[in-house]
Amino acid sequence: MMFKTNKITWRSPSNIAIVKYWGKQGKQIPMNPSLSFTLDHCHTETSVSWELNSGGGIQFLYDGQPHPTFAEKVKKYISGLQLPWMDDLALVIDSKNNFPHSAGIASSASAMSALALCLVSLEEELNGKGLDICQFRTRASELARLGSGSACRSVYPEASLWGQTDEVPYSSDLFGIDWSGDLAPEFKEVSDWIFIVSASEKSVSSTAGHKLMEHHIYREGRIAQARQNLNHLIPALRKGDWVSFIQICEEEALSLHGLMMSSRPSYVLLEPDSLRIIHAVRQFREQSGLPVTFTIDAGPNIHLLFESKYESAVQEFVSRELEDFIWPGKIIKDKMGKGPERIS
Repeated sequence: MMFKTNKITWRSPSNIAIVKYWGKQGKQIPMNPSLSFTLDHCHTETSVSWELNSGGGIQFLYDGQPHPTFAEKVKKYISGLQLPWMDDLALVIDSKNNFPHSAGIASSASAMSALALCLVSLEEELNGKGLDICQFRTRASELARLGSGSACRSVYPEASLWGQTDEVPYSSDLFGIDWSGDLAPEFKEVSDWIFIVSASEKSVSSTAGHKLMEHHIYREGRIAQARQNLNHLIPALRKGDWVSFIQICEEEALSLHGLMMSSRPSYVLLEPDSLRIIHAVRQFREQSGLPVTFTIDAGPNIHLLFESKYESAVQEFVSRELEDFIWPGKIIKDKMGKGPERIS
């Protein structure tokens, strides 16, 4: 399938949820609201090339090569959007990550947000009508949500909140909102060092994990816990309160994996090294008095969060206590990022 010069490219980051979204209902509606930090380094770059009046069709490539599993998901996603302007278009979609996919570092968030951003840009071009930045992000967030719930938060810089909550009048289950304006200076320069315990594909996908929440015995308790934690997290982020942030962050991380272990059927994604790193981080915090904490997505890899000004002390700790993770491929030194970028 050959194209001329019609091509749009977006680079979109992953994000790390502090209050986790786990479980959904209807068409990608979250069981509870969530709040995440947008990352900087971990990203997906997606290009969409198109041709008009060609009878349609979608070809998907992962880093330039066919990937049947991803292709099927992408085709199903785009078909489900039911965008009328897509009928006469043929697309070639080429996507690549700079970090491991399907390993519990929210690769679906960066991937689906990058694709959604490309589709909104394409929609603008074909319609000949530009959107302002708020409209554009909202539209991209809503389309991204339909592909991956957490992806709706990746279209915003620094931090995003997704899910209707009485504490935030303009919040919505349909799209994420920008939360960067509600961060105190103490939460504007956050580092996220990701310890790659395993880069292998997870034994149980997040999609399957969300489904198991439908009849989970702790379902209602989890919804109440997440809402309560979000209500406490909002003022903590506004005040620069790292003590409260640490308590919420770690409770949410461990609750997420507790829900997995108490599902029917149950499953465990944490590895022995995951627990070793958790214990080491807590011991380092107690001994140093520095506000460092951890969180975990739906996988075995551990995110170490701290204010960037403490980087030298954290580096010394990692080199001393976790020296087997200082090698390339074993740690990703990321930080809070400025959001997606369109690549010319």
